[in-house]
Amino acid sequence: MNRRFRGWGGSSCLPLRAVLLAVACASGLVSPPVASAQVAPARSADTSGGVSIDTSGVPYPYSAFMAQVLAEHPVVRQAELLVEDVRNQLRSAWGAFDPTLTASWDQKRFSGTNYYAYADVGLKIPTPFGSDLKLGYERAAGEYFNPDRRTPEVGLITAGISIPLGQRILTDERRTALTQARALRDVGDAERITMLNALLVNAARAYGSWYEAWQRQAIAAEGVALAQFRLQAVDARVRNGDSPPVDTLEASLEVQRRDVSRREAEQSYFAATISLTAYLWDADGRPIALADSARPTLDGIGSAEFPVPDSAAVAAWLEAARRANPKLQKVDAELESAEALRRLSGQQLIPFAEATVYAISERGDAPPLFDRAEQEDNYKATLDIKSPLLFLKERGKFGSAGAKLDSKRIERDRLARDVQNAVLVAANDLTVLVTLVDLQALNVARARALRDAEQTRFANGESTLLVVNIRERLVLDESVKLAQYQGKLAAARATLAAAVGDPSSVAGIAGMR
Repeated sequence: MNRRFRGWGGSSCLPLRAVLLAVACASGLVSPPVASAQVAPARSADTSGGVSIDTSGVPYPYSAFMAQVLAEHPVVRQAELLVEDVRNQLRSAWGAFDPTLTASWDQKRFSGTNYYAYADVGLKIPTPFGSDLKLGYERAAGEYFNPDRRTPEVGLITAGISIPLGQRILTDERRTALTQARALRDVGDAERITMLNALLVNAARAYGSWYEAWQRQAIAAEGVALAQFRLQAVDARVRNGDSPPVDTLEASLEVQRRDVSRREAEQSYFAATISLTAYLWDADGRPIALADSARPTLDGIGSAEFPVPDSAAVAAWLEAARRANPKLQKVDAELESAEALRRLSGQQLIPFAEATVYAISERGDAPPLFDRAEQEDNYKATLDIKSPLLFLKERGKFGSAGAKLDSKRIERDRLARDVQNAVLVAANDLTVLVTLVDLQALNVARARALRDAEQTRFANGESTLLVVNIRERLVLDESVKLAQYQGKLAAARATLAAAVGDPSSVAGIAGMR
């Protein structure tokens, strides 16, 4: 997703905001905002005191924001580079099985005499079983050379195989290195998912905080509008002699109290917008800003779209976490690497023995290289044996590798329990939050009904302005608390998806239903 959002956002343009924006643009920290028409707030002051949230502006959904983060954030690119690095290391480990071609030519000539000329060409082909296939060509010419290097005029062709008889039968250094490189690749994949999960969870929290701050600002601004409307009504009642003059002081004090709350809410909204903007980058790796007209929306992840999780859903999440959680995948890969190292150290407790056999033939048609009738007279063979007497170093390595393997197994068991607990806690938090959102919405409705009833009593002269203000403060406080729970929903769902171990579920929570 390459859609760019420019500007700082917010319905009130503070002078400080403009200064900070100008400094940021001048320093190159953000792209300068494009000119855009300002949308006037669409709040309406209900004479009955109802809180009407501003719904103007262009919705910037949670899913669109997370898609932008997942597509363009620098951490995502770093994660991809990490995977590329470990895959290159795996390619390097495969190099131990790369066929090797060698060639050498050695000649001595002095005072017109050709002492010797040696030519050797060889091809070594490693196999995954510890043996090596070897092909070669050698030729010796001249008047003076070692007798054992004498060859026919056309040279000799050799074909042979080296076979381990002791160490390296089951595994060797190159097979162990390949196994460890594969495990490192799996570790890199797990670390990539861990990085993405951490990024997206933090981004989800930033979006939830932005949503809450936006709601707080709208509620505070609406509270000021209602208090100002009531102050005008009280002034008219005082002039008509229907209310005591002290009600004017009470009404004006309430306006001031709510104006302070509004300014605090604007400051919090500005800070939340800046925090959200830190996650916005374009395809060229440059930071971008948020449009003034952008507003948050929890469409698609609210409590209405997702019922309270049941036991079947929790069981499914636990099973998914056992399969996909990157922490478990990482420790499983490290466990595989430790097992490979222990197998190698165990092999080193066996004496080293290797036999190499070559069939020899002149270059040409006869005798055939693998003619059974000629094998007894045309071959060369070597047998190498080497062994320490006490195996002190080998036993030490074997014991150390075993201790590391046992430590990894203990770590795996501990992490499995931690992941299970993290999923259970995240699922419980989500369950509680979904329930709290529904209950708090009911609290807001009831607080509004009480406020409306008190407003009617005040209009009939049966109540006081102080009681009306108290009832209205309750509506505002309960509305703010509802915004808090709604804002936490985004982070709670992302935390659960990260505990399960699927970044795509963090970005698109619908996949976890």
